[in-house]
Amino acid sequence: MMVFISGGVRSGKSKVAEGYARKLAIPEFSLHYIATASADDDEMKQRIIHHQKRREKQPIQWATWEQPVCLDQLVGSFTKEDVVLLDCLTNWLANELFRDDSWKEEKLCFRKAAYMWETLERLAGACKALIIVSNELFCGGVPADIGTYHYMKMLGWLHQQIVAEAEVAVLVQHGLATVKKGELF
Repeated sequence: MMVFISGGVRSGKSKVAEGYARKLAIPEFSLHYIATASADDDEMKQRIIHHQKRREKQPIQWATWEQPVCLDQLVGSFTKEDVVLLDCLTNWLANELFRDDSWKEEKLCFRKAAYMWETLERLAGACKALIIVSNELFCGGVPADIGTYHYMKMLGWLHQQIVAEAEVAVLVQHGLATVKKGELF
């Protein structure tokens, strides 16, 4: 099962995703959290701490995987008894594209995006449910610089692939979840 939850920055999408994961996991399934963010600055460090504290307060224990790149290495770590939350696709894409010069050529960007899509399919096939969190970044117009343009194009392509395959797709705004495909609960 694949679930897609998107929304703007600080829209409440991670909280919604965590709640849905807990409902899917109760009573007999394990919860896993793939964290793709890197604590590169003070703001990101604070956001990571906030997410960690929220999960610590929950009655179900999360196994956390800090994996900013190469998520394909995790596929064998999960079973059909696991609910896996990937937070978030936007960080993972940035980490993959900008760790080398891939962002400079569209063909290389598509290779990275195709690798990511294949990895998502494999992750979804390995567990009970894969919940993918991503940001909605598409209201600001066409970016002027080539790196951001390629990033946005790849993110849009990934979103379309995911939503086409997902059983559930949700948009979160102001903490409120609007189901766009399937049923959330």
